[in-house]
Amino acid sequence: MVMVIIAILAVAIVVRNPFDAIKLSSATRKVAGDIRYAQKLAISNQSRAGLVFAAAGYSVYRDMTVAAPYPAAVSPGDPCSTDSSNNFVVDFNDPRCSNYQNVTLAPPATTIAFNALGSPVDAAGGAIGPVTITVTYNGSQTITIAAGTGRVSY
Repeated sequence: MVMVIIAILAVAIVVRNPFDAIKLSSATRKVAGDIRYAQKLAISNQSRAGLVFAAAGYSVYRDMTVAAPYPAAVSPGDPCSTDSSNNFVVDFNDPRCSNYQNVTLAPPATTIAFNALGSPVDAAGGAIGPVTITVTYNGSQTITIAAGTGRVSY
């Protein structure tokens, strides 16, 4: 009887592992915060700044008005956001991002940039509709960037 109760409790703990939800929430907040950072770069520099996404991460660029390759934004200091050249590159599979291992993104079909007013645009500066990015780790959360205003929510 005691073994049955222990087995049931063990299954309940495995199924409802709160650390998975915490990791997913943390990764979602990080991605949303980095999107807001790119938006603030665009507003403060009065230029087009943005992000290029991949399934395992993204890069933040400070000026997308020049021809590619775009100049990378300088990392704000978070170890997960800094590559060896101090560029703002996030790779969830890199050891420096160990807190986010195995987190994946369902990136948008287009590069996300922001104009000098903070509105979302494509890499060429044309207006785009609402954008969604899905963050996945044993569950998923969706980040939405509103068209026109650039409001980032999840």
